This record gives sequence, C-alpha cells and structure tokens, in this order.
Amino acid sequence: MSLNLLPYPNHLKELGGARKLAESEPRLLQDGAVAPEGYRLTITADEAVLAFADEAGRFYGEQTLRQLRNADGTVPLVEIDDAPRMGWRGFMIDSSRHIQTVDEIKAMIDAAASYKCNVFHWHLGDDPGWRMESERYPLLNTVGAWRDGWGFGNPNPARYGGLFTRAQIRDIVDYCAARHITVVPEFDIPGHSSAVLKAYPNLSCFEKECNTTTQAGVYDNVLCAGKEETFDFCFSVLEEIMELFPGKYIHIGGDEVPKDNWNACPLCQKRMKEEGLKNGEELQGYFTRRIAGFLKAHGRIAMGWNEVLEAGLDPDDIVAVKWDDPKNVCDAYANRGGKVLNENRHYFYLDYSYRTTPLRKTFSYDPLPDTLTEAGRKNVLGVEAPIWTEWVEDFRRMGYQCFPRLLALAERGWTAPGTRGYDEFKRVAELQREPLAERGIEMAPYDEWDPVAK
Repeated sequence: MSLNLLPYPNHLKELGGARKLAESEPRLLQDGAVAPEGYRLTITADEAVLAFADEAGRFYGEQTLRQLRNADGTVPLVEIDDAPRMGWRGFMIDSSRHIQTVDEIKAMIDAAASYKCNVFHWHLGDDPGWRMESERYPLLNTVGAWRDGWGFGNPNPARYGGLFTRAQIRDIVDYCAARHITVVPEFDIPGHSSAVLKAYPNLSCFEKECNTTTQAGVYDNVLCAGKEETFDFCFSVLEEIMELFPGKYIHIGGDEVPKDNWNACPLCQKRMKEEGLKNGEELQGYFTRRIAGFLKAHGRIAMGWNEVLEAGLDPDDIVAVKWDDPKNVCDAYANRGGKVLNENRHYFYLDYSYRTTPLRKTFSYDPLPDTLTEAGRKNVLGVEAPIWTEWVEDFRRMGYQCFPRLLALAERGWTAPGTRGYDEFKRVAELQREPLAERGIEMAPYDEWDPVAK
C-alpha cells in the first residue's frame, strides 16, 4: 500500500506505472449506479474517467485525484471504486469561548473538505459569549457577545468578545456549500445560557444579574422553563437561525443543565404540576420536545447532546449526539430506532492533550460499538470531532490540537476498519504537514502524536 491517500479509498487497485493527464482528462461521467457521495476513478494508459452520481461524489473524486498527483505531474494508473462508510463526517468549532476570524474558519473548512468531511457544526452560543448577530434581540450583540476577561483559568482582564455578522455567516454557509459541507448551528439551551441571561435576565427563574464566564465549568444560569416568554424567545431566535442556515439539522444543546433553580422556581413547579411531570429531568424533556416540535413544524430536525435522552424521549423526537454516555442511552436509543451521532469525547475531543488522547487511540476507535444491534448500527449517522476552545486562544493552537487527529476522524468516517494499518496511516498523515501549512494550519510535531506513557 504505497499511495499517499487520506482517507484511503475503500476499493483500490494499482495497475502499475504512471502517466500525465491531458487537459481534457479525466473525462467526467455522471452515472446513477454510483453510490451517493461516491465515485469511480479509472486511470489507464489509454483513458482517465471520473464517474459519479452526484456533485459531492465528483468533488470527492477530484480530491482523490489531487492527492494522487506526483511532484512531476504524473498520476499512477489505478482503478478506484469508492464511497463513504458513514454519511456524517463532521468537525465542530467552538466560537463562544474564543472567537475565530472568518479567514480562520474558512481555512479549517478547506482543510476538512479536502479530506472528505461534509459537516461543520458551529457552536455559536455558550456561557462565555454569544456569537451570532441578532436583529430581533440587539442586547445579544452588545451585551451577550462580550466579557471582562480573555482567557480561562487565570484570565487576562481585558474586555473580550465579538460576533459574526449575518453577512459573514451567509458567506461562510455559501463557502461550505461550494465544498459540499453542511453547516449545523448550535443554540445551546436551556443550560449554558450565561451570555443570553446577561443580556436578558428576565428569561431566568429569578431574574438575578448574570455575567458571561471566564472559567471552565457548569453554571446554574439556566433559562426558566416555566415562563412562556422563554419559549417565545427561543422560537424567535430559532427563526433567525433558520433564516441564515438552510441545512435541515439545528443543534439545541441540552447538556449539563443544573435543576436547582427549576426545583425552587414557582413557575417551573407550576409548569411541572400542570404537565404531570415528576422531576427536573422530565421538565427538561418537556422543554426539549417543545423546541424540537417547533423545528419539526418548520421542516427542520433538532439535535441534542446525550443528556436530552435522560427524560426518555421517543426515537423520532431528536438526534442524540453521543459525547459522554456512561449509561449507553445513545446506543439504546439507536437500537429503538432513534438517530445518533457519535462524538465520543474519549476518542474525538480534539481539545484533549495528546497524552490523554493520542493519535493511535482516535484512529483505532470503531464508532459502531458492540452494544448496537444490526438495526441500531444503521441508525448511527456518523462521526464528529469537536475543538472546544477554553484553552485554544489562537489559530496556531487550534491547528496543533486538531491535526493530525481530525485526519483520523476523516478516515474513521470514510474508510472501513482494517483497510490499512495505523503505521501506514501515520506515515501518510505526516505527509499532510506541507499542504496544511499552505492553508496556514500548523500541525502538531510528529513526535508528540503518541506520547510514551511514563
């Protein structure tokens, strides 16, 4: 296995030899028999043909052809019949804790697309700051988007913040579409809402003052589930999100929601009594169903972190994102017919150190565990790797944390397990250093990918 392709094709035959391609090559052939997002690339001494069923397949075939080109302009003679193992091959950028420039976001998009990733999950609101310009709620822009402190742990006291304008968001969405990447925005509710409640404290249970945060952790700044104005706000912001993001999925968070305020709030207790809810978990289930139902009525699909399943949601309520699932509720959900996205933090969290999550660990993980039935395996949409930015203050650090582990995510999402071994993957991953550098992305040093345990 000598070809330096990443991810590696699922079916490849080397024919021996190489030649240069004419300007008219490869000949493009639309063929409905090719799998969605798949392609067939045939390069012989006599002809070169790229066949595909859809434009995404054509794009991915072109990415493979780009990687096949040798320094002298020749390409090897090959037959490739390729299609992705999983339909969702995603990466997430947290812009709340530290914000990126538009050019930095685009550099990450270009890199991910070149390795056949097809989803950009954009975390735009959390305790440390709100990052999407709102026309309906201007205080999100002038108050919620800012905090008094730059870093985390031992913060710089300088005022920090900013947001992406509606025009910038549309530009990024269009940029992604041209690269066959769907953007999934995240509006994290009802927890992780410090930035929202700093701007609009009337949406909390007790309307107390609240600040955006400069410390990692879970805060009790939670939207009040007993107030109708909370749902009016959420629905209105979601309408703004739907105006900007045409994709069918919208992530609504739902993780790490402390219930203390709800347990003490008369309005939340009144809501629970009226709806026949036993506890805070069931109140969160009620909250989630209302939000997901609103999105469904508008032709969209809600996604949420795996905590949303603690309330016993039905398989058609929401897509569950598996990030930290000790009770295996996500696998049980998939086995019952629910859709699941695997974002297991122990393997795919790119902000973790290489000592905690070495490259070998990410590469070796099979996102379809044995706890899934055959039907359940079909309900796993795919894989995704997030970069949370508490400790990622600049783009240089983002490159270090993401690469090469995002390359392993791309391989796990596209290529069947066992197609190639880890040592070969690692060799090819190192060859991506120069192409990534051309995009302004600095990959972690080779000798830091797999730290030796001490």
